[in-house]
Amino acid sequence: MKYIFVTDIFGMTAHLSHFARQFNAQYQIIDPYNGQLQTVVDESLQYTRFMEECDHDGYFKKLNNALAKVDSATTVIGFSAGGAAAWRSVAEIKNPHIKKLIAFYPSQIRHHLNVNAPIPCEIIFPKNEPHFDVYTVMQKVSDQHQIRCQVSDYQHGFMNPLSAGFNSTGYQHFSQYLLA
Repeated sequence: MKYIFVTDIFGMTAHLSHFARQFNAQYQIIDPYNGQLQTVVDESLQYTRFMEECDHDGYFKKLNNALAKVDSATTVIGFSAGGAAAWRSVAEIKNPHIKKLIAFYPSQIRHHLNVNAPIPCEIIFPKNEPHFDVYTVMQKVSDQHQIRCQVSDYQHGFMNPLSAGFNSTGYQHFSQYLLA
């Protein structure tokens, strides 16, 4: 199995590269900044940079280009903005080689509830979001038979040490879950 990791607004970081290598499989990392290693100092400044250099629709289009080229069995794992872009992209591209999507805290999916997932999707929500009710969004997307949702005990960003929401326990738990 091959993996495609779709980053959050932080892009390619040393931490994400280390995380991807743990899978002991062929992988690709898609990020908003064309693979340039990021040194993030401030989360809000990074979000501004993301919106100026890529934005959500730009990230979705970039991911569409990458997913259209997938030619072997692949699981897509997306984080935050990357998870939301992947949610939209797997439905649009419908590449038969993409077998599963796992999306961590993809808060922007709240704007794309009409997307019909053509593959099994697992969406891992944070325990809450400031801009919407997690359970309402979860209920709407989980009406589809291939969608499995769960609410974690952690905040948005719990898988990324650069995020204010990072949680070591959550990171360890879901890393083990994915690698099992």
